[in-house]
Amino acid sequence: MDFNLNCNVAKKCNSCQLNNLSYNEQLKYKQNKCKKYLGSFCKIQPIIGMDTPFSYRNKAQAVFKKERDKSISWGLYKSTTNTIVKTKECKLHTKHSNEIFNTMCALFKSFKILPYDPYRGTGFLKSVVIREGFSTNEVMVIINGTDSVFPAKKTFTTALLKKHPYITTIVTTVNKDSRKLFIGKTSNVLYGDGYIKDVLCGKTFYISPQSFYQINPAQTQKLYQKAIELAQLNGTQVVLDSYCGVGTIGICASDNAKKVFSVESNKDAIVDAKKNAKLNNIKNIDFCCTDAKDFIKELKENDVRIDVAFVDPPRAGCSKEFLDSIISMDIKKVVYISCNIETQSRDIRLLKKHGYTVEHIQPVDMFPHTNHVESIALLSK
Repeated sequence: MDFNLNCNVAKKCNSCQLNNLSYNEQLKYKQNKCKKYLGSFCKIQPIIGMDTPFSYRNKAQAVFKKERDKSISWGLYKSTTNTIVKTKECKLHTKHSNEIFNTMCALFKSFKILPYDPYRGTGFLKSVVIREGFSTNEVMVIINGTDSVFPAKKTFTTALLKKHPYITTIVTTVNKDSRKLFIGKTSNVLYGDGYIKDVLCGKTFYISPQSFYQINPAQTQKLYQKAIELAQLNGTQVVLDSYCGVGTIGICASDNAKKVFSVESNKDAIVDAKKNAKLNNIKNIDFCCTDAKDFIKELKENDVRIDVAFVDPPRAGCSKEFLDSIISMDIKKVVYISCNIETQSRDIRLLKKHGYTVEHIQPVDMFPHTNHVESIALLSK
């Protein structure tokens, strides 16, 4: 697997920090990184890599710039310097995404749609986000502007669809915050249903402009399958899915659980999660919009016993209060999925102090060519 990225803007962009390494060397680097932070708990299993570590992102984001010759170029936003790294192709994007971005540059010039200038506060176009359902071949184009009025929206939509008839839906969102470039909260559908669908572990999921959905579906399937395998569900257990997002892990695990309780503090995510459960005709899952630690306390007060907890927190990891609530419930098995092995290591240490044993650690390469690594830890009490 000695794939090489061969990207001509990698040094400027710095999103692919491991661009100088072959893919085999990247996997070795990430394996050693896991050993450094997690190796004291138990043996680290060989990292699960990608068969073809390119074009894996089902979500692509681009910002645009007006050049001196009045043409429009696109590129990747570099937050550290607040600049645009211009390109015509990102190796991690799909072919469709790169093609659409290039087409939109010409269309924006033709329709006199100006990119946003954060220093002058002028221009309409903040960014474009493209989301794809790899299993369904559905494509969503999200145009993020400073105003709800999109210039020449009908003729623009017609022109874009003529070039790329595979586009399923086109949406505009409004983002008036001068500090932010990407998706706004209010949206308007120009074409299609305003959402797309994708299939993960045999379950179908709605993806709306604001939905959180894992970036790399091929590796997400491996990640979830391994997590569910480690949980050893046999249809008799009551499962907790904390930090559930749009319900992906809980819904994928529901076939092998007696009951699933899913909790998430984001209201929009819970709305999507309920839609996804209904879409898949799942009856044994309940969703609650609240803080996870408060939800666990409520379950305990109602004498609900949890057998297995799936924990998939943001990069900051779990709060001490949340971990204390897990410990107080005496949950026998915790499957901890993390996108930040440093905070995962910290949280595991706390659980170990309270009687948990780390039985298995499985790294997964979710983001090839970057220095990020995902890890699943199985803890039992």
